[in-house]
Amino acid sequence: MNLFYMALVYLVWFLSTYYIVFFLLVLFSQKERLRERPEPLGRTPAVSIIVPAFNEEGKIARTIRSLQRVTYAKLEFIVINDGSRDGTAAEVRAAIKGDRRFRFIDRRENRGKAASLNEGIAVAHGEFVACMDADSVIERRMFEKVLPYFLDEAVGAVTVTVELEPPKRLLHRIIDLEFIIGLSLFLKVFSLFNCVFVTPGPFSIYRKQMLDAIGGFDVENITEDLEVAYRIHKAGYQIENCLDAKVKTIAPKTFRGIYVQRRRWYSGAIQTLVKHRDVLFRRRYGIFSFFVPFNYLLLGGGLVLFTVSLYLGLSRFIQNVLPMQYTGFSFLHHLDFSIDLLRIGGVSLIGWTAFLTTFAILFIGLTFTQKRYREKKLGIITYPLLFFLYQIFWAGAILAVIRGKKVKWR
Repeated sequence: MNLFYMALVYLVWFLSTYYIVFFLLVLFSQKERLRERPEPLGRTPAVSIIVPAFNEEGKIARTIRSLQRVTYAKLEFIVINDGSRDGTAAEVRAAIKGDRRFRFIDRRENRGKAASLNEGIAVAHGEFVACMDADSVIERRMFEKVLPYFLDEAVGAVTVTVELEPPKRLLHRIIDLEFIIGLSLFLKVFSLFNCVFVTPGPFSIYRKQMLDAIGGFDVENITEDLEVAYRIHKAGYQIENCLDAKVKTIAPKTFRGIYVQRRRWYSGAIQTLVKHRDVLFRRRYGIFSFFVPFNYLLLGGGLVLFTVSLYLGLSRFIQNVLPMQYTGFSFLHHLDFSIDLLRIGGVSLIGWTAFLTTFAILFIGLTFTQKRYREKKLGIITYPLLFFLYQIFWAGAILAVIRGKKVKWR
């Protein structure tokens, strides 16, 4: 077998195994800290919630209703219509009618999400600023759970558990598990060694003084929630995660919609990595400066391995299988599903190990996040498909960056 291919297989296997073992060691050794709660602040600081909206008709009223049910006393809500071309503005006005806690900025020009967030920050009166998407729903006691983390002056932002609204389609069930593990449990574990690399858009809360100091969100970046995390680390602040606080969000309905969303996410990730390359391998930024390049090395290695494997597989199929159609050979009569452990090669063994490890991580993750396996069984069975989808999404993002194609918020 090609020496380069073998080396690539073992490199990706080593990186992924190291990543998983490290994650599991931290998870089990620090499990008592996963749901620990800091001491209460001892006061009731004002909080401003900023909700930028672009073409959110049919969804934003539900978001506003969830805000109106929040129990925290000192709140102000700032909703910004970012040049929507549908009935978003009318829906907002109807939903907030008579509620003086809401301020509605109705702008005809579309400037993008980051610019809308900055506009809200500029007029916010709260000591803390929460930013959330206009298609998301937060729980009633959200702020009683997240604000105590700011008792530590080093904390600049707090993220929460992100969950998908009850999924109906197969792809949504897979993404639901991805959110439970990736945007919840993993971020909690990463927060234990100050390595959170994103403040998710569905809901994150920031110290306003910090946002003012770092200049708010980057209006040139299409993944402002990822980019701002780098500058938070650069400014010497920490990003915490509150696993017990939850926000529910909605995924695009179609595969095309999900592809467009992921292309934006991953294109923005590449854009951010290039912009903040001065973070890499700098000791003053702690483990974060080493974790970021390790993560992208693993992603890049996985994409190259997938591409090479696909090429080799198709080449072998064309060379060895297609000609057999002229011989009358029938594969159906020669299928053999038996497994001889003594004849499994190194590459096949690694493949099976990775496959089984994926399910092990799923079950461990669901256990620690207190989810029921039975309710997630279809997503669990089909979850390995996410690996193949990742390659499609990342390939699309890389091509968009190479071609210099401008990727919009929507």
